Amino acid sequence: MSTHDPAKIRNLAFIGSPGSGKTSLVEAVLNVTGVTSRMGTVKDGTTMSDFDAEEKEKQHSISLAVMHAEHKGHHYNLLDTPGYPDFAGEAAAGLGACETAVFCVNASEGLTFPGRRTWGLADAAGRARCMVVTHADQGEFDPMTLATEIGEALGARCLPVVVPDGVGAAFKGVKAVPFTSDGGDLSALTEALVEAVVEVDEAAMTRYLEEDVPPDDAEVADLLRRSVVSGLVVPTLFVNCLDAGGVEAFLEFAAKCLPSPLDGPFFCDVDGEIVKPDSTEPTGFVFKTIVDPFVGKLCLLRIVSGEFTDGHHLNLPRTGKSERLTGIQAKQGKEQKAVGSAGTGDIVAVAKMEHLETSDTLCDPAHEIVFRSIAFPKPMVVRAISPVDHADEVKMSTALRRLAAEDATFVYERDEATGQLVVRGVTLMHLETSLRRVQERNKVEMKVDIPRVALRETCATKADGHHRHKKQTGGRGQFAEVYLKVEPAPRGTGLAFENEVVGGSIPKNFIPAVEKGVREVMATGIIAGYSVVDVTVRVYDGKYHDVDSDEASFKKAGARAFKDAFMKGRPRLLEPILDLEVAVPSRFMGAITSDMTSRRGQISGMDSLGDIQIVKAHVPQREILTYPTALHSMTSGEGSFTAEFKDYEVVPPNVQQEIMAEFKPEDEED
Repeated sequence: MSTHDPAKIRNLAFIGSPGSGKTSLVEAVLNVTGVTSRMGTVKDGTTMSDFDAEEKEKQHSISLAVMHAEHKGHHYNLLDTPGYPDFAGEAAAGLGACETAVFCVNASEGLTFPGRRTWGLADAAGRARCMVVTHADQGEFDPMTLATEIGEALGARCLPVVVPDGVGAAFKGVKAVPFTSDGGDLSALTEALVEAVVEVDEAAMTRYLEEDVPPDDAEVADLLRRSVVSGLVVPTLFVNCLDAGGVEAFLEFAAKCLPSPLDGPFFCDVDGEIVKPDSTEPTGFVFKTIVDPFVGKLCLLRIVSGEFTDGHHLNLPRTGKSERLTGIQAKQGKEQKAVGSAGTGDIVAVAKMEHLETSDTLCDPAHEIVFRSIAFPKPMVVRAISPVDHADEVKMSTALRRLAAEDATFVYERDEATGQLVVRGVTLMHLETSLRRVQERNKVEMKVDIPRVALRETCATKADGHHRHKKQTGGRGQFAEVYLKVEPAPRGTGLAFENEVVGGSIPKNFIPAVEKGVREVMATGIIAGYSVVDVTVRVYDGKYHDVDSDEASFKKAGARAFKDAFMKGRPRLLEPILDLEVAVPSRFMGAITSDMTSRRGQISGMDSLGDIQIVKAHVPQREILTYPTALHSMTSGEGSFTAEFKDYEVVPPNVQQEIMAEFKPEDEED
């Protein structure tokens, strides 16, 4: 593959809800452009996009797939993304590499809640958008009315540019809306289109509205392209994917009016500065990582400017080291073909570059630049895992590391507070799919549990503590006596330790041992096994023996004295509270608010976005560990939520008693 003319490249990410026809549309494009001789179907598992065995079995996309096609002098990079919100990270990756998001809507279903969410991803990514209504041969609808209703629901100006010639059983093909009115049956659509696009250019709008001079075809095409880039207009096309009806018109429209890499939206660095695509300095970034068991590690790369050639060295700012480009390839579904070089706007795969990670930047060593990282959905579902056979610990860790490299929305980490290995995913389905891959690919059996929540212990009032440690074993004995006071400290203090001993009742060299004993007890907890926080400890008196006293004795005495005071100081458990934001269709509001109350949640606000209701609440973390399953059940999978840590608050007495009753402290030696 030689480098392509950037003006002739169209990078298109196909997004939409499950069943919206994304994969079928991509398959139709590949067939019309001659990439395939026979159009595959999702039902038969014969599409180029869904080549994974699990995708074929489930008949829906799970991972981002990259294909390319040539048509009438233009090069199309086609990024087919999953529709299920569970795999929204793949859609975010695809959107991170394109100029235009092709938003697919099934004519017989209309706009769905999952569709709204993928639209929101494109909005957050700042991509240009066009809408393609698929299955135009199904159902009865008015094209203009349908486009307007969807646009109003999305807060967008959706204007038909390719309309069906008949709908439902009467569908015969499509008609392109002319850019200049010919007085025919499309004149109303033409007028609406021209009135919309002139708004992007003040001079054109003045000529049209005040001087009654409409733009010609070439100017309308340019104004429409600029309107799409700015988000002013969302051109809407109708197709029937199964017989490729309207696909040719879609390609011609994309070539004429959708933006090239030179038109924008442009990519920015971490400081928000635009990186000019016409620069000769080579820059690019990784938008997806694939760990193939046979090929090895592949990184999907979007070239923003300049030319990438095998053998050249580029800088990797994250590590500060130079990396040698090797194995530049063109991706076509599951296949790769070596191309040697690629230029501005191209999307390629690079192999044998083990240090590259998703969202990494590659740039000219003499002109360092770092692109903004892709904004991936935050993983909200958490589970604790462990290998069934402890001998598989290393194998499991390696498998988790590989999966996290492939999927930026899959996270694993060791929870220092509980000691558990926890994994996080976007949804329960996403997490289950990810863990199943780990087990099947690596032959590792795992136990999956609800994780423990890292609570905290503290005290509510001042209290005195005392302990006398004395032990005689026949030889040298052990002796130490400690008096101390404990009182609550402000949130975030941890431990404030003060020495108020006067008169040498405890020698200064033993004070650090007392503090060490206190800290060790705080780390392991007293009433429920959670670390103690936010207390002030003042050691004010004690006794020692010239022969029998040592650091070990004062450490034990300090620990026991602290426990004594803590138990007298009305111990309290603190639990993490999360700021929860739930988005659901309005018809589910009653169930959501009722369930929130049952989870000890406090609703802090509500908002709406069309038919979508947004509920904001403060909820204990312990109460939302099972929330993903409950929300899916209450809303038939149409609800979503995000959560952020807010603060720690005191656990209610009845809940504290339940937690304490489950705690079994280890026996201590005197």
